[in-house]
Parts: sequence; structure tokens; C-alpha cells
Amino acid sequence: MGQAKVTIDYETERLPVVAMDGSYPMVEVQGKLIPVFEGQVSVVPANRYTDGAVDVLKIDAMMGQDYGSSYGGHFFRFDATVRAERDFENCFILFVIAPETGAATYVMREIADINAVGNERILVTMPVNPGFGGGRFSYKLFSGGEEIEVRDPNGIMSIRDESQDSFVDGESGEPETDYEPIASSRENRSSAVGAPPKVEKARLLDFPKSLLGVVAGGYAVATFSIDEKGEVIEILSISGDRAEFIPEVWKTVTQSRYRPGIYQGKALVTTVRQTYFFNEFAPFSEEMVSVPYPNLRDRAPRVIYSPLPEIALSKARTVELEITVNRLGRVENPMVVDDSGRAEVGAAALQAIKQWIFEPAIVDGFPVEQRFRYQLKLAPQ
Repeated sequence: MGQAKVTIDYETERLPVVAMDGSYPMVEVQGKLIPVFEGQVSVVPANRYTDGAVDVLKIDAMMGQDYGSSYGGHFFRFDATVRAERDFENCFILFVIAPETGAATYVMREIADINAVGNERILVTMPVNPGFGGGRFSYKLFSGGEEIEVRDPNGIMSIRDESQDSFVDGESGEPETDYEPIASSRENRSSAVGAPPKVEKARLLDFPKSLLGVVAGGYAVATFSIDEKGEVIEILSISGDRAEFIPEVWKTVTQSRYRPGIYQGKALVTTVRQTYFFNEFAPFSEEMVSVPYPNLRDRAPRVIYSPLPEIALSKARTVELEITVNRLGRVENPMVVDDSGRAEVGAAALQAIKQWIFEPAIVDGFPVEQRFRYQLKLAPQ
């Protein structure tokens, strides 16, 4: 099939899909983008590509298994490095995934804006049926509802299994032309009220190097609040089955870019929960879920990640520090109050505690910044 566009039923009309909100198609009505949670989606021919093109420099697609989940779910990961001739906004990707047997599956997902400065990475990870494994796929990129010309020498490609050592190309060519409509079974929601917050550009999750070859995987969950500007203003909790996952989740939460939640046309502070799955092949996170603000009991800051300094001690010692823990759970302005006359031990403790992560103090049900004294106990090695 040549150039294409995607359309969807909206009320009594069939309108072009001009953007995606995560996995929800969006249409433009009276100058506003509106997500559509129910409707018949179709891929139809178009007359032209949008202005500008994208060159694919590197591409990989794989079928993996989420070892961290209780059900061992499978996922499809698409990872491409591209270079664009111009900036592209309101981008989404259409996958046509054909297993070895059975009908092809068509999936659309929002992707970050593609900029013309340097190389850009397009990374999509989504849960799938294991039947995707061993098949072939093609894809199309869209910006503002118009297809972007993609100069990709791979053409139709194979999906490699995570047990393979390298990516295997399929035969080149255009995808088949017999596109079938995509049925959406999303529950009916009112798009006039508002929209939940979402990740606009995610910081990529890494598998901790210290766990390579030690564990197959695991998970962590973070609950945090996003303000009207899309900034993370507080982390209420981070928990997981390995302490080593916590700093990776903290970095991803604080270094990702978000769009705030919208209600009746106004941005608002929103509390969300996100689950992160770790495995050596492709750590990934689920979509954020908006949750009610939890009923929090007052508490002092609580340590959830606490690497100790690597320093040889002749006997157990306690270093007393004064620290500030902010609402994101990080240590600020630490100072040594008492190091029992061992300056090198105090200096090592000071450097170590800067890497610690806390759940912040709770006062009157909300996180607050708090300064206090903390005794760091060091055992002999």
C-alpha cells in the first residue's frame, strides 16, 4: 500500500485521526483535539505524504517476556533511531503485525515529537499475545494525521525472539494492501469533561548493572503527583521486590516529561500510579493510572534505598548527620554533626547519604520537606 491515512467514526461523521493520546485516537473538532474511546478505525489510501521525510538509521523489533509480572506476559518492542528533515508534531505510529499463522493485527500508539536536531529515538513497548512471535511486521509514521515518508531499507521485517542474538531482516517491499478496519472495544467515556495526565517523553528505564546475571527480573511501583505545569512535585511512595530498582524508577519518574491532567479545560494537580517491569532485555513501564489521593498517616521520612560507603572500619561506628529530605525523597544539604573523630568515615558517610532515597515526611496527610538529624550506623567490614 502507498500513502495512507487513518480515519475513525466520531458521532455521525468519519474523521481523520490527527493524533493519539497514548492508545486512544484523537480527532479535531472545532479546532480542539478530542480523544475517541469507541469507534471503528480504518486505514485508507491518501494522495500524498506530508512535507519532509525521515531516514531510518537503525531499527530493531523483538518479542520478549515480562519476567517481572506474576503472569509472565509477553511484549513487543520497537526501537528505531531516525533522522528527520524537519520537526514533526502530534506523531503516532501504525504497526501491521502478521504472525506466522492467522490474521494480521493493526495497532496504533502515540510517539514523542520527532525533531530535526540530531538523531531521534522511537521506542514503543506494548503487551501482546505470544502469537506475535516469529511473525513479520511493517509500520507507518504519521504527523498531524498525514503520513510521513520513511526512508527505511528494511521494508517488511521479521520480529526476532529475545533468545536470538541479532536482528534478522525480512524481505523488502511494501505492506499488503488489504487493510481491514480496526475495531476499538474501549469503554465509553466522555471526552468533554477532561483528559488524564500522560507521559510525553519518557526517560528510558535501565536494568541495574549490579543485578545482571543475578536475577531474571522484577517490578516496582511508584505513586506520585503531577502539577498544572506537568512537573512531578512529590513522590508519595516507591516500592519493589529489589531495592536496586528504586533509583532507576526514581530517575524515570523525575526525568520524564509529562502533560498535566485536564478537567473542564483547566490543568490540575493529579496523583498517578505507574508500574515498572525489569528484565535484562527490555525494561518497560505500563501506562500511568490516575488514582485518588491516598489517605496518608503522618510519619518521619522513611529510607527506601540506602547504599553504604565502602570503607574499612576496625569497629562499628555511628555517624550523626543533619540532612534535609525534600518532597521527592532526595537528600539536600547534608552535614556531619558527629563522626567520633574519624574524619574519613564522616566524609564517606556524607557521600553515601547523598545517594539515598527516602519516602518524604508526611504532615497533616501531605508530603513536606523536612530537616532532621539522622544516625547512620556503619558496621565493620
